[in-house]
Amino acid sequence: MSTQSRETLGDATLASGAGATPDRSTELSEQRTALSIERSFLAFERTLMAWLRTSLSMIGFGFTLVKFFEYLAEQRGGAVVGRFGRTWASDSVGLTMIAIGTVALVIAVIQHKRRIDALRGMGLVPQWNLALGVASLVAVLGVFAFASLVLGA
Repeated sequence: MSTQSRETLGDATLASGAGATPDRSTELSEQRTALSIERSFLAFERTLMAWLRTSLSMIGFGFTLVKFFEYLAEQRGGAVVGRFGRTWASDSVGLTMIAIGTVALVIAVIQHKRRIDALRGMGLVPQWNLALGVASLVAVLGVFAFASLVLGA
């Protein structure tokens, strides 16, 4: 059999699917799909870490506000009174910031988990998720910070 007829026979075998191995373009397509899923995973991780930074800043700033105004109240011997004779609701502002930061982080964790589960359905290999673990721990920390200020006051 000549070289040309063997090539033609090989092409016919591939076209019929009998004993065919995937061609190079199919392999490249599968690799690109796997890499795009991995890129999506990393984008979801970056998004969660951005929410983590924002929430941690809000929780920390809220806690600082509450403690700062408690200190001012102790130094002045009573509540801090503003220009128009109204007392500052520093505890309310600080607690609201802690609550917003914590709730935002909990929602971000839930959203991240759902997105990762969807990617796993598309073929993402299960892997350890550091950002999810840290975000969950910070959310618990936010709940404890909020509770300590509410119950301690």
